Amino acid sequence: MKNKPIYKILFLASLVGFTLQSCAQNKEDKKIDINQMEKDIVQKEFGYNFRLEYDHNNCSYEILINDVPLITFYGLGERSTTASINQYLLKPGKQEITIRMSPKKIEDTQFNKNLDSTSFVKLKLKKLKNGSPEWNLSNINRDWEEVFVYQTPKLEKDVPFAEFKIPFEATKDELTWEIKGWSESQTLVNNEALKKEVFDFYTNFQKTIEDQNKNAYINLLAHSIFEEASADSWDSKAFIKEGMEQMYNAPMPKQKFLFPINEDTAELKFYGDGKVVTLVSKDPRSFGYSPLVAKAEKNNFPIAYTFYLHKPKGSNKLEIIR
Repeated sequence: MKNKPIYKILFLASLVGFTLQSCAQNKEDKKIDINQMEKDIVQKEFGYNFRLEYDHNNCSYEILINDVPLITFYGLGERSTTASINQYLLKPGKQEITIRMSPKKIEDTQFNKNLDSTSFVKLKLKKLKNGSPEWNLSNINRDWEEVFVYQTPKLEKDVPFAEFKIPFEATKDELTWEIKGWSESQTLVNNEALKKEVFDFYTNFQKTIEDQNKNAYINLLAHSIFEEASADSWDSKAFIKEGMEQMYNAPMPKQKFLFPINEDTAELKFYGDGKVVTLVSKDPRSFGYSPLVAKAEKNNFPIAYTFYLHKPKGSNKLEIIR
């Protein structure tokens, strides 16, 4: 099922963090002003693209960048893949990758009881300098530079959970952008009121898809797209323009949602030092993923719609941040 790469369903493979995202709003919602977004965005001549490669053995796992999930895997089998992490690097300085390991899924609704000595996650962080189109064309065959390789240490005994943190530094020359992300967001209180807000958000998202309400859909995505464009600082203006145009021109997917959203099958999960919240499924069939699972009309492959919510400083409304 999901995470950062099931997510790009609509337009750009780096929309990650999250799969598709949205919520119901008034059908008369105004279009986002793309020209104004282009004016507001800051573009630099150069910057680095950071890429994380990862694989694992005999475990389920989460990989978080600065305490927000990049990838979640609770599926069958093994996998290895690559993801850009720029939009999780909010400003230059110390960054932190967290690996959380839990027992492997062995059947559709069953997990092992423990991790063992064969369980591991392996990471490889790479970076590549990017710049103007002319600069890129003259450096087509340039190589990615390896920042580090890390493999979780061998577990000495069987355990139900293991966590490891890997800090690294990103300089001002590498991170030529700075984005707010969740850095100034409110600390969320885990209570019944917040639970209702989050469940309502997910229910409204489902309704937005079912109603084919494109304006509401785009409005909810716009800020995340803006921040992701900012994190590709050497290509920000083209990113925001092309991305938003594709959003407007592409048809909304017609989906059939497979599971009901309620407190019996889903629960809140917090990230971003308590400033970010999401819903995860308790259903053994989709455990650990978003409870919003759907199939397209012409595609039998299920999609888990995943997003991470916050309340910006000075606001009391949940919004998508990744």
